[in-house]
Parts: sequence; C-alpha cells; structure tokens
Amino acid sequence: MNKLWKLLEKHIVLISIIALASVLRFIHLDKIPAAISGDELLYTITAKSIYLTGHDISGTWNPLSVFAFQYPPGEHQAELPYFIHLLFSGPFPFSLLMSKLPFALLSIGIVILLYKIAEVLFGTKVAQCTGFIAAINPWLVVMGRTGYESTPATFFYLLSLYMLLTIHSWKILWSLMPFFLAFYSYIGTKLIFIPFVLTALLLAYETNNHRFRKMYGVLLFICFIFMTWFLFLIHNASGGSRISELFFPNSPQVSSEVDSLRKLSIQTPILSGVINKYTVYFQMITAKLLRVFSPSYLFIEGDQFFLPVKQSFFYIIDALFVLLGSLFLFSKNKRKCIIVILFILIGTFPHIFHKTSGDFSGHLALMFPFIILLIGFGISNAIEHVSHNHTSMATLIVVLLYASSLSGFSINYFYQYPLVGAGDFHMRVLSRYLNMLKDDNTSVTVYSTTSRDLLKKYLFYTNSMSRATMPEMKRIFSNEAQIKFQNIRLVSCDDSVKSLTDHNLVIYDEKCGMNIDSPSIQISRLTDAGAIYKIFNDTLCAQFKLNPYPTRVQISDFNVEGLSTERYCKTYFN
Repeated sequence: MNKLWKLLEKHIVLISIIALASVLRFIHLDKIPAAISGDELLYTITAKSIYLTGHDISGTWNPLSVFAFQYPPGEHQAELPYFIHLLFSGPFPFSLLMSKLPFALLSIGIVILLYKIAEVLFGTKVAQCTGFIAAINPWLVVMGRTGYESTPATFFYLLSLYMLLTIHSWKILWSLMPFFLAFYSYIGTKLIFIPFVLTALLLAYETNNHRFRKMYGVLLFICFIFMTWFLFLIHNASGGSRISELFFPNSPQVSSEVDSLRKLSIQTPILSGVINKYTVYFQMITAKLLRVFSPSYLFIEGDQFFLPVKQSFFYIIDALFVLLGSLFLFSKNKRKCIIVILFILIGTFPHIFHKTSGDFSGHLALMFPFIILLIGFGISNAIEHVSHNHTSMATLIVVLLYASSLSGFSINYFYQYPLVGAGDFHMRVLSRYLNMLKDDNTSVTVYSTTSRDLLKKYLFYTNSMSRATMPEMKRIFSNEAQIKFQNIRLVSCDDSVKSLTDHNLVIYDEKCGMNIDSPSIQISRLTDAGAIYKIFNDTLCAQFKLNPYPTRVQISDFNVEGLSTERYCKTYFN
C-alpha cells in the first residue's frame, strides 16, 4: 500500500493532467459533436461491413488490400482507421460514442507522449507545463472528440519520436512499427514521412550524445525502402490515387495564375523572366506559409472546418509563451531549438504542398504538438525567471489565465457549437423520423440532393446494418439506380412531385427548390427555425402543438434517439 501511495505521489501531476484531459475529451462525447461527418461515417460503415461480411459495403473490396494502398471503390482515405473502427464499431451497435471513443483515447495518449517527450528533452518542470497545455489545447480537444485521421497519425508519429529518444542499441528498430502505423494513419501526413524520420533521428542523435549512428542509418534505410515501395504502388495503381492533389509548379492553378498575370501586364522582354510558373509558385507557397504562421490565424481566427466559430487552435495567452519559449530555448540550446522549429516547419508541408487554396487545419496536425512544446518551455522558464519570493504568485497567475481561457472555450464548444456548428445534424433528426415511420409501416419518398449520403447516415443512426440487410446494401451501393430501402424511397430532386396523392408521405430537402402549396411541417435549423426538410402528409408530429420559433434546447436534447416522441417533435419540428 505504501509503495502504491509513493508511486501515486511521484506521478500525481501526470495523473492530474491525464484526468483533466480525460474529462475534456469524454464529457458528453455521445452528444457533442451532435452529428457524424462524411469521412468519419465512411470508416464506421466500412468497418461494420467488414465485421459482418469480410468486405466493404459494395462487396467488391478486400480490407487487407489497404496494406498495398488499394481502397474501396470511389474512396481514397487513410488505411489504419478502418481497423481502428473495426474493434469498436464492428462488434458493437453504431453510436456517436463508439465512433469517437478510440480517437479520444489516442488524444489522451498524445497528451501523455508530449509530457514524456518534454521530460526527456527538457526536464520534469517543462514536462508538467507541456502536459497541462496539451490537456486543454483547443485543437487537441476538438480533434480528439472526432473520428478524423489526424489524431492517430499524430499519436503514432509522437510515439515513434519518444521511442527513438529513449530506446538504445538494436532496439531502436522497434520504432519502425509506430512509424509504419503513422504512415498508414493519414494520407495527408504521408508527405512528411521521410522528413519527419530524418528530423526525429537528428533529435535522437543529439539527445543520445551522438551514439547509435549505425542503427539510425539502418532505420532510415528501411524507411526509404518503404517509401519507395509506396511510390511504386501508387504510380502503378489502376484505381488512381490522391497524388494529383499535391501542389507543384506544373499544377494547373499555377499555370492559370501565370496566364492571368501576364494578360494584365504590359508586354516586355523581361516579362517571362519575372512572371513564370516558378516565381508564381514561390509566391503562392510563401503566401500559404505566411497564413499558417499568422498570429491572427493561430491564436484568434483558426478555421471553422473543425473548430467552433471564434475559436482558434490556441488561446491568446499562448502567443506570449510561444515567443518566450522560442527565445529561452534558443538561448539555452540552439540545436534543439532549431530541431523543434524544423518539426514545426515540416508539419506545414501537407498543407502548403496541397493544391487547396483555402484554410484546412487537418493538414497541419503535426505542427501543433511542437508548438505546444515551445509553450510549455516558455511557461516553465518564465516562472523560473521570476524572483523566488514570487514564484507561487506567478504560477497562480498563469493558472488563472488558462482557467479563464479554458472556461471561454468550454462555453463556446459545449453550449454554442452544437447549435451553430451542427453540420449534418438535420440528417440525424430525419433518420429518427424515418425510423419511427418504419415501425408504423408508412411508405415514404424523400427528395434529396445527397441520397446516398443520407442513406448511409440513416444506417448509422438507426443501427440498420446487419447480416440480413447486407445483400440489399450491396445491391444499392453497387448500382446507380433509384434507392429503395425498407419503406423508404430516396430519389433525386430532378424527379418532380406530380401529386401528393401519389404518395403516402413526402419529404423534400429545401435545397431541391421545390414549391408545393400544401400543409406541411418542417425540420428546422436550431438557430433561426429556417426549414431544412419539408414534410407533407405527416401524422407523427402533427399530433403535437409545434413551436413556430426555435426551441431552447438542452444538451440532453442531443440524445435524439433517446427522446420521447413528443419532446423530439417539439424540439426539432415547426
């Protein structure tokens, strides 16, 4: 008992950090985010199909082929998440909790790894500050509560780095396993595989007093062989690959920009030397890089593909400690400072060398952990440089500043984001409605711009995939014909509604732009009660007095499938 208590006492700070990280990643995980996105859905649906039948939902793809970088028809997603989901969504009923649980666990693992890496590199005090920042960092919290690929990629890359820093002699080669898992985790970070390995080996070589050069060389050689094999396979892939998404000087958007600039310029002999694909490419790359490292982007704006509105990747107070951390580290250990900054720069490669012209923070996943290292170093050294008599006061001020920042983020994420960032939440609401009509044996026709996506979400939210329904799934998803599943017919907006009397019940997406003059109810946006779906000939919710304005929802209302029929109708229908 005494030994256990001493062990707990020794690691009390790390245990507290893990507890804090766990609370932020698990609280209301079954309700927030309130809906599953398309990419997340692809993995869960495919994993369930593999569990039930041994192949994907179309019945044409063998999951083992992902190791040779071959994907389900029409899809080019990462490889490892299929197998992660297979352990959770495969044997268990579909739920938002199970679809995100493994990623929440990996996100906590990222916090632990950042703590341990900082401890090896800079000592216990820096590790404690780094772990604390990682536990509450908005980016890591938000991504850890989703099923996106950047979380396992970040976890396995950091695990590889930690192993290189702590394992000696021939055992260094054990780090190849997490390196390969990282490579299979996310297509976006495949680009940085060799640069990351090189930089990790450089940091390990520096940390381990320039030892184990031969083993590092062997590991690097194996990684080069692996990367060469990958490039060979995708170059000869018959189904295509996402390599076309890389941004090179020969990319069409560069040529288009060159043509546009030349047309707007007075002709001169030096024009081709000043405005050409290489100068324009350099300008476009530089613009992307400056955007990524813009303080406004990092600490104020962010991008709202993943994050809530008005919430960035870091807190504003983090900006001060990034600057201090960089200065302190450079003054104390220039080599390690340069290597950490090199990691941050490498983390930007998936974005700046991708053809997307806008913001997409998912491509920057490997940049954020090393910025957190600098923040941790900055906090620790800033407190250390305060007079000994004021150390406790300085620590308290830092804790209060971050507690205030965390409170603001928590309000934004848990109480505002579910309403304004609901994404495809309306499909979840519609899925329950359709499922209840199935119980009444009511025939339904749904006019939609995204029929196949809607069907997949219906399968997820109603847990309708089973061995009995898989033959029907195979028929639907291998055939471009009209979709009919159970009592539901999903048709294109192009098929006009001739007469409501032709159908028992009709639902249409407002995006279809149909104009039907007939009594109806509607599934509405939570913010302004604007119609998303119009429903005609309803008998399910029409029996209740529906509110003509947005209902004030509670977090418990996002348990859509568990609400009473009356509460469900009054909350989401007008």
